[in-house]
Amino acid sequence: MIDFTKLASANYFLDKNPGGDFLFGYGLLLFFIFILFIGSITKKIGPKNKYFKKSVRKQFGKFIVLGVCGLILVLSRFSAVPFFSMRLFLYFVFLLSLILLITTFFSIAKMYKKRLNSVEREKTK
Repeated sequence: MIDFTKLASANYFLDKNPGGDFLFGYGLLLFFIFILFIGSITKKIGPKNKYFKKSVRKQFGKFIVLGVCGLILVLSRFSAVPFFSMRLFLYFVFLLSLILLITTFFSIAKMYKKRLNSVEREKTK
């Protein structure tokens, strides 16, 4: 059972080798594997036109780095490596990945819409 009073303490986040069950470990492992391959997944399930490909190009390079860092942190937590298994690092990479994922998809949607609008304007001329 999680003791919620410990969540407010700095020792909870900065413990160099946290013990106990790592309940969310497998979920985080799957999340970081998904983050690692999000670029190729998006290209495969997205629209098959050149405007979408231009919008997606060079948007997902940062996710490869975050996915690898997240996998290293989760695996070091499973194997109880001191300092690499700190909760602070793992939560930071997880939140950064979520924030970048959301902002990247909004950015791609905005660029794609802008490209489609410019194509429509060119067709009407």
